[in-house]
Amino acid sequence: MILTIQMPDDSLKHVLPPLDRLKVFEASARLLSFSQAARELCITKGAASYQIRMLEEELDTRLFKRSVRQVLLTDAGQLLFLTVQQVFAELGGGLTKLKRTDNRDVRIGATTYVAARWLSPRIASFTKRFPQISIVFHHAVNTDEFSLDDVDVAIQWGKCKGEESKDRLKELPMSLYPVASPGLVEKFVGCHNDSLDPQAVLLCEDRSQDLWGEWAGSDALPNQKLVVSDANVRVQLAIDGQGLILADDMMRSEIDSCLLIAPFERCLNGYGYILRSDPQQKANRASIAFRDWLLEEMSS
Repeated sequence: MILTIQMPDDSLKHVLPPLDRLKVFEASARLLSFSQAARELCITKGAASYQIRMLEEELDTRLFKRSVRQVLLTDAGQLLFLTVQQVFAELGGGLTKLKRTDNRDVRIGATTYVAARWLSPRIASFTKRFPQISIVFHHAVNTDEFSLDDVDVAIQWGKCKGEESKDRLKELPMSLYPVASPGLVEKFVGCHNDSLDPQAVLLCEDRSQDLWGEWAGSDALPNQKLVVSDANVRVQLAIDGQGLILADDMMRSEIDSCLLIAPFERCLNGYGYILRSDPQQKANRASIAFRDWLLEEMSS
């Protein structure tokens, strides 16, 4: 038998930036902080800044807008962030399927928005209790392609039913309410009559998940809508004054710091985050421990 091996095309070599550089960019873009990214990756802030600078030079474009107190993504940075997230999610999923230890890793489905804003501040308590368990994230949790078979547990956005079932373990209801930058509120929002100026741009999710119409109720919404699938990017666009966004209390830090303002009293209820798992999937000790911990956190 003759085995033929096709050698890789030399023209593809060195097309991609180094993986470590992309990891630093992903963390910096997700956290909007070189310092926090450095702490997460166990490197110095100087090393993180250097990797970002090298990446910008390699791509010949600015990825971040730097200020004294924070960094923000440029348009090019937002585009690269979406691409890197998708690639890392696919790579992580593929590696997880190749290497799976029965009792030492947990696969959790959660968007980067939920992971950064809700799980990240809490996860230290779990890792302190179970230092031997590793957590692998699957971020494409609200897409049509996602299946509960891909993870041990998932935190998904959806309609709250007020009841538990075999695959719906817990609900975390959250009200939705419009927020915008202070400048945009002053320009476009009719604060006294709870109405939106038709000129204001509404930032929304994919059309199938757009809830602006439900929030408005019987009121007409002739506004232009800008579809942005990634919630973190929508938040950044709202801070930049590019439109209004439907917020939940996971954006509390931006609201408390007045980067975003909630000008209306009207809220949309009946939605929230749902902890789900596949009842047909055999749970291991690690996933059971993590699921129980999540139930505790969601209850508190």
